[in-house]
Amino acid sequence: MSGIKLGHYIDSMRLLPSLIFVKLLLVAICSQGAAEPYGKYFVESGADWPETAGSGAAATLSPPLSESAARELARAINERLTEQEFRDGPYAMGLAETLDELARAQEAAGAVEDARRSRERALHLIRVNEGLYSASQRPILQAILDSLRREEDFAALDERYDYFFRLYGSGQPPWNDLRWRAAMEYLRWQREALRRGLDGDPMPRLLRLHGLHEDLLEELRLQAEGPDFRLLAEAVHSQLKTFYLIEDLIQPQPLFRDQRNGFYRSEDPRDFNLLQERLENLQRTLRGAGRSLIEELLTVIPPQAPEVRAEALLALADWLQWHGSTREASALYESLWAELHSQGLQQLALNWFSRPVPLPDNGVFFPSGPKGGDGPMAVLLTVRDNGRASADVTTLAERWQGSAIRLKRYIAATRFRPVVENGRVTAVENVPASYLLFRP
Repeated sequence: MSGIKLGHYIDSMRLLPSLIFVKLLLVAICSQGAAEPYGKYFVESGADWPETAGSGAAATLSPPLSESAARELARAINERLTEQEFRDGPYAMGLAETLDELARAQEAAGAVEDARRSRERALHLIRVNEGLYSASQRPILQAILDSLRREEDFAALDERYDYFFRLYGSGQPPWNDLRWRAAMEYLRWQREALRRGLDGDPMPRLLRLHGLHEDLLEELRLQAEGPDFRLLAEAVHSQLKTFYLIEDLIQPQPLFRDQRNGFYRSEDPRDFNLLQERLENLQRTLRGAGRSLIEELLTVIPPQAPEVRAEALLALADWLQWHGSTREASALYESLWAELHSQGLQQLALNWFSRPVPLPDNGVFFPSGPKGGDGPMAVLLTVRDNGRASADVTTLAERWQGSAIRLKRYIAATRFRPVVENGRVTAVENVPASYLLFRP
């Protein structure tokens, strides 16, 4: 009897590597739900999203002056500034406006550092006279951020955004319009910093970005009168973009390592990365977390805000579609199309469902200011009702043939929001589209 048990034990040990391999294969298959991140490697010509916009256009001199004329203007404004200081004192509020005017002239004259110092002094004067949270600071802060962006000093821009965030309450209530907009702008910048690869290791920033959103959402839930549905909608859509980034940026590390006779699990503590572990655990729950987040939002949107509700439903359907839950997503798309038509929002239905849309359609993967690329390349798309697409590139010019292979591969790996016609998800053929392909 013991011999039989021993034989079974030996046989089971022989099968162990195969069983582990099967388990790993199943894990790999289950983890392949998310599709190619649209916007990271290729994008439709002319595509743009609020997500990829900078902090706004800085005020400039109008009409624009030559550099020599701008230098002369800066000299004249500086003299006027000195007279104001002598007449009204060094902390007079009127000085801030003159300093901002001076900064624009200095910038036009090429004196970027002088312009920045003038704006920093203007900020200080506003805070002294009107308090830390004065709305008067916003245009000058925006001008500083825009100046750093134009100079492509992204490390300094990152530091300035940290200060900007603290200045406006670090996302904490009470929120007025200025404090809320500042929080949303800071979270948008954090995603841009991740796209730009400012950190050698993206995990600390990514984990903090997720945590900032969770804190913001929790504060909204704790509001005595209940969450403001418009603020909650903004926070949810912002967190959903973070979820997309986590899905893309975090590559699960193998539990087992290759060995000649099978696999083994490393017990070396040097192989353990706490941030990686936390993000992997988070990543495993993301599909359900994204769904729950949007469903929570839908419960607080009042009937008087049908467009906000429609945007939430579209985000949910797109999230499911991107993760491969195509049947459920199709049912949601059709239901949303019918709801839009019943509420007189036919134009939204036309905007969202008249042609196939690569996902995610929110710009979260689009590289801000991409350098170099091929195209535009005009192709014909065939998109099945499950959102899978293929591209006919036979008409492309000879110079694009090498790039066309990569473009076809990316399009095939991307999931599309399908066309909805007469209330039904519909396959389409030979849809003209034009794409830019980013160079690796």
